[in-house]
Amino acid sequence: MAAYIIALAVLGGMWGGTGVQAQPQFRLEMDEVPLREALSTVRAQTGLDLVYAERLVASRTSTCTYSGTGRKQALQCVLEGTGLEAQRVRRRQYVLVKAPKREVRGRVALSGYVVDEETGERLPGAHVYLTDLQAGTTTNRDGYFVLSALPSGAYNVRISYLGFETLDTTLTAGRSPARIALAPAPIESDEVLVQAGSTSAEDVSRVPGMTSVDLGRLDRLPSFTEPDLFRALQWTPGIRKTGAVNGGLSVRGADPDQNLYLLDGAPVYHPWHAFSLISTFQTGTLKNTNLYRGAFPVEYGGRLSSVLDAQMKDGSRQKPSATAGFGVLSGRFRIEAPLSESTSFMFSGRRSYIDKLIGRTHPVTDESGRRDTLRTGYYFYDTSAKIAHRFNEKHRLTLSYYHGRDDLDLRLPFDLSLDVDSWLRPTDLFFEVEQNWENRVLSAQHQHLLSEDFFVRSTAYYSGYRAQEASYVQPTTTASLASDYSVQLHDAGLKVDLNYHHSVSHEVSGGIKLSTLQFESTLDSELLRSATIARRRQQESELGAVQISGYLQDVWSPTPEWSVQPGIRASYFSGGQHVRVAPRMSAQYVVHPTWLVLRGSAGMHVQYLHRLRDRHSLAYDLVSSRWVPSSARVQPSTGLQFGFEARTHPWSGLSVELDSYIRSTSDVLVPSDVFQEKDEIEGPGINVGALLGQYTQGEERAVGTELSAVYGRGRWTARLGLGTGRTMVRAPGRVQSGLRWRPSDLDIPFSLRGALGWADASWNATLATEWRSGYPISAPVARYQVGDPVERDPVTYLYRPRLNNDRLSPYFRVDLTLGYSFQFLSADWTATLTLFNVTSRENELSRSYEPTPTGVNVQSQRGLPFLPLLEVEMRI
Repeated sequence: MAAYIIALAVLGGMWGGTGVQAQPQFRLEMDEVPLREALSTVRAQTGLDLVYAERLVASRTSTCTYSGTGRKQALQCVLEGTGLEAQRVRRRQYVLVKAPKREVRGRVALSGYVVDEETGERLPGAHVYLTDLQAGTTTNRDGYFVLSALPSGAYNVRISYLGFETLDTTLTAGRSPARIALAPAPIESDEVLVQAGSTSAEDVSRVPGMTSVDLGRLDRLPSFTEPDLFRALQWTPGIRKTGAVNGGLSVRGADPDQNLYLLDGAPVYHPWHAFSLISTFQTGTLKNTNLYRGAFPVEYGGRLSSVLDAQMKDGSRQKPSATAGFGVLSGRFRIEAPLSESTSFMFSGRRSYIDKLIGRTHPVTDESGRRDTLRTGYYFYDTSAKIAHRFNEKHRLTLSYYHGRDDLDLRLPFDLSLDVDSWLRPTDLFFEVEQNWENRVLSAQHQHLLSEDFFVRSTAYYSGYRAQEASYVQPTTTASLASDYSVQLHDAGLKVDLNYHHSVSHEVSGGIKLSTLQFESTLDSELLRSATIARRRQQESELGAVQISGYLQDVWSPTPEWSVQPGIRASYFSGGQHVRVAPRMSAQYVVHPTWLVLRGSAGMHVQYLHRLRDRHSLAYDLVSSRWVPSSARVQPSTGLQFGFEARTHPWSGLSVELDSYIRSTSDVLVPSDVFQEKDEIEGPGINVGALLGQYTQGEERAVGTELSAVYGRGRWTARLGLGTGRTMVRAPGRVQSGLRWRPSDLDIPFSLRGALGWADASWNATLATEWRSGYPISAPVARYQVGDPVERDPVTYLYRPRLNNDRLSPYFRVDLTLGYSFQFLSADWTATLTLFNVTSRENELSRSYEPTPTGVNVQSQRGLPFLPLLEVEMRI
């Protein structure tokens, strides 16, 4: 905590001054000097930033004699008798306007809405920049922007948005909100696929660690099937998937459960389909997606590592449109249409058809003619819908819905022989499992423009996650185990956000959130040891909690070069009566809009939920895991994060960004016995105490540097991402190696990604490659046997004195994507061929060590080989 306070003090010192300094003396002596020349003299002596139209000063002269230390007085002296006056915009910045004849007019606001020219949808996160004042802002979630406390008059404005053409226009302050339409950028223009904003002054985001995704160009990136949001995010340095066919996203070495996923303001607790191969976020249904890493703004809370904030499309307000896509694994559709001048909707659906292609049931027979059934049924689906209604320019209401589900039905009749060609055959020994997991999300958002400067957004949501695992195992002809295990999570909440635009120098925001959480688990199992010996277990676990949180922050831009964003977030969690206060701070200094932009951030984050899974039982918890809330026994995890960024745009088409970070986390739950295998039939049960008994609280720290570069010229685009870092963990455990720091399971010292793309009006191609260090593993250093003189054979053990003392082989993969766009039957078509793992290198994903009486059997589990994947999309 002391380091955090020191860091905040250092950041504050950068803009707080260094003490009392002698005031400079200004001397002006002018007689009928052209006003333009007089103003240049004042600017040179006082350091004031003066903004004016050339036509105002072209024919005017100035007569002035002044000696003193007042900058404003010196400026007033020069303007005396010219018919002009200076109005202060912010510290040391003035706008020259005609002096009113009677009374001084009040300050006014420059406001408006930024929309998509083709669909009429409002664009959140668009950059609005006053080129003369070197001041700007971004549109909120309703596409609204405002720059307050400006002198009346016309201003040159530049408006830009990722994936759209930049627009230069002139807007007049003091009038009704303007409506600015941006045209989607043609394919031949900017080829940046994923970016965090350029380094030009008008596009510089004030939020360190923020990455925006150009959703319209995701089809250029290799993906496992259709364009996938999570695959695109993995091209950001420091973000990777924890496994080829399972796991989640790891951001800067953190566990996947430390990421917060939001869909229209509602949290999504398991955002994956197909055992983590495909994300639940349908790219075509989204209009805006931002990823925050590190010290993210105080508006977000509840996680330690990152926040993904995605918003669904409102639907086209101009004309109906439909899109359909068919890939190797799944098909999808989307419909958008206006219902009236003020109402629009969007509806989409997606379903896999693997079960339809290979069938759900397969008969098997043996030599004697005995028949049985092999079942391999699996599919997933999801649906999304949104309706948006505008009562007027000040009131807007949206209703969103999402439901996704995965369903697996598997039956494997097997024997225990090592004959691979015949192990699936009719037998009394078999394994059956029925698994399903689903997310259901409802969200209602109301945006209200109270005044030009005051905006209120209210969000009510419900998010539910449910997973069920029903299994039946018959390991012998007389023994069997039947188990039905389910987990459910219900999260309902209400959030109110307020934004007040005081001036171009201050934008104040605050909010409060109330949410209720319910956790439910059930287990019904029966173990039949013989025909007469059976054991039945029925358990239920219910937990509940209430969380209240609030935040307050100010975006302060004292000069065109400086932007400071202090904020604080406070929260209360009823489980354990925990209260936490988390301050955060970020600052940005524009050394030169093109050559160098610097950012620094520091923040505290709190996470009240821990995601765990049972490490013992084979009877349940095969796929799903449980969220366990903080309590008097379990402390919430707390993290401190510090970051530094440098960004440059040395020449046209090239942008380079360097990020460094330090992260320290306490009270994370770590397995107490990392070598525990799921070899127990019954397990300890599903009570939270039994689950927590398998974990211990530990610490985690990480440090790293990430370099990313994007270069685009003509039809070509090149991208490079380099990451170096270490993630270490320390926790008491059952391995007798002492309490020491060791590499975490997700520690990656080095990673390198590169992509080369080419595109014209019809064709596009992208060659992408990835190389990284292998994940840590715990390798045995010796083998020993423990025996008893009475027993015939001793028991062999492996000796692992240290955890994660070795690594898997380095990971390497090359993907190729080819796309072709054409028109056919009055529709626009796009065909995309993805060659996944072109080199067919089966990367090592895990390694196991099995002791034998004479040595150690080492087995490596490999990833997916070369896969050609085709996807066709139609738009009408």
